[in-house]
Amino acid sequence: MKKYINWILMLLVFTSCDDFLDETPEAYRTPQGFFETVQEIDQAVAGIYVSNRSLYTEQLQLRFGESRSDNTNIESTGDSGGIDDDELNEFTMQANNSRIGNYWSTNYQGISRANFVLANINRPDYPTVEAKNFREGEALFFRTWFHFNLVRVFGDIPYVTKAGETPEEIRSEEFLIRDPADEVYASLLVDADKVISLLPTPSAIKADDKGRATKGAALMLKAKIHMAQQQYQQAIPLLEQITTLGYGLLPNYVDVFKTKNHIENIFEIQNSFPLGQTIDLFTNFVPSVSGEEILGVGSTPNNRGNQFRPTQDLIDLYVDGDARKDHNISVYTDNVGNTYNWASKFAFPFVEPGEQDINVPMFRYADALLMLAECYAEAGGGDPATIIVTIRTRAGITNPALSAAELADITKTIADERRRELAFEGHRFFDLLRRNELVSVMTAHGAQQVADGLTVTANAYQNIRVLVGIPQGQVDQFGFQQTDGW
Repeated sequence: MKKYINWILMLLVFTSCDDFLDETPEAYRTPQGFFETVQEIDQAVAGIYVSNRSLYTEQLQLRFGESRSDNTNIESTGDSGGIDDDELNEFTMQANNSRIGNYWSTNYQGISRANFVLANINRPDYPTVEAKNFREGEALFFRTWFHFNLVRVFGDIPYVTKAGETPEEIRSEEFLIRDPADEVYASLLVDADKVISLLPTPSAIKADDKGRATKGAALMLKAKIHMAQQQYQQAIPLLEQITTLGYGLLPNYVDVFKTKNHIENIFEIQNSFPLGQTIDLFTNFVPSVSGEEILGVGSTPNNRGNQFRPTQDLIDLYVDGDARKDHNISVYTDNVGNTYNWASKFAFPFVEPGEQDINVPMFRYADALLMLAECYAEAGGGDPATIIVTIRTRAGITNPALSAAELADITKTIADERRRELAFEGHRFFDLLRRNELVSVMTAHGAQQVADGLTVTANAYQNIRVLVGIPQGQVDQFGFQQTDGW
């Protein structure tokens, strides 16, 4: 793992595509003098990991995958400084919302970095074919993942496979024309097949390479791409193959998030305090009034704390004795007896104020099992109930068997189990989206939030749009056709 983290710390010395928009001699650089050695390829690959890590350290994946769901709302503190987050949460955002722009740019930054690696992957002399395949597989894995993020959120997008080594290339149709979402998905499935063929199995990973993408992560990604299109039958063999690669559930649910690089996490975001890589999934999660009581001496919530506050609807899904509830959701009581629910899944102590030394799961085995259960329920071929019992047993539930009502509506049972297991990990919005339940569920959720006086913005939840508009700055600068309704 130390070798991997050191990659992340290396300074990228190649130029991103944004720099080519400035055609001054100082800024206009090509990669001709770079990518000559394996070490330089490694530095460039590290840059792709940095882009992906930013989706989690900046909490963008959480905001797009969790905030816009019925799992969370935002505590209203009277501080208007985070209005973009309020609008994202309550479906009142416009195309100039900064979070929309950040999500678009971070994913396309990663795509650009991946394309530079792929365009130059054959230049160095590698010690083995496997060494080249590993690096090519990593770059293509992330390019596929970043495009997948974008097509789910924005619909039609530019599917970009060129590095953009000249200003003319960057201004070509490939960069500026939105490809139909169906075509993008088809291309991503082709890319995912190649990634699966290139990346090593988890058992073939050396100790120094822990934390890098593997065949398991590639299989998981392709399964998610199929499921996003409701292609459940096609996802089954991919998920079943994952079950043969040595993954498993940790006995203790808390340890999934407390420990690093274990058998349950198929792919996780790496952090290391000694090497300067930390994360803060604590400050924005605690109640704003809690002072130092939760975070510890020297650390206090910002004025807009509790930005991922669990909804009562989510809390009520858990039964007594469920270890997931005990870990995921905590209650703070202030000095006058007021209580505040807050999301404590990642509430591990700071090593320094504002800095946690924990990894964050992007793909984990429990998710793969529940995906498999959903595919069995939709397409047949296996018993989803057995999988749910396995998940519940690990959670310490005394009677994990499914009731007659749960068996009668197995798809809802699986969806509810995913909420319990995966809460605050950035999945719920995308679960609703792929099942075509987003509008109905979020309309009902919004009505309840309004009735309970928990909304902040005008017209909250009155216009549940399935797709997000292209960032207005991109439309204005590059002439993208804006999404209908935006």
